[in-house]
Amino acid sequence: MVRLAERLRAPGRLKGFILKAIFNGGEVNYLTVKHQGKFHIFHNTDVANVFGEFEICNSVARKEGDVPNQKVLLRWNGVNVGEIEMRNDSVIHYREIRFNMIKPRAMELLFSKIPHKSTFSPMVEVYGAADKRFGRWRAKR
Repeated sequence: MVRLAERLRAPGRLKGFILKAIFNGGEVNYLTVKHQGKFHIFHNTDVANVFGEFEICNSVARKEGDVPNQKVLLRWNGVNVGEIEMRNDSVIHYREIRFNMIKPRAMELLFSKIPHKSTFSPMVEVYGAADKRFGRWRAKR
């Protein structure tokens, strides 16, 4: 995981990882998150730009039995927002890479960095560049 952290620190690598991991390399245009009873829509480029600024570091063994460098931590202002971890749950399964984020912290970061642009409906809020593209198929009333 130390080598992975080193590679993700290279310019553009983390942004590329985010685009592939969350948006399948640009095949998916929007990140939609249900938060506090509403759906929040963000465009993939906005999300990749914000999350591409994470600080990258490896985890530290804090107590006996922990393994150092087991995870790659994605941090913002010294606070963990996400992590990448290699999993070997059993001998019969392939190794898996687990990528997860702490939703309240990730949402706080997205809300602070990507401006709210419009309300698509009472349940749907649109942010940043998504406002230019989201809902173009909707018939005008």
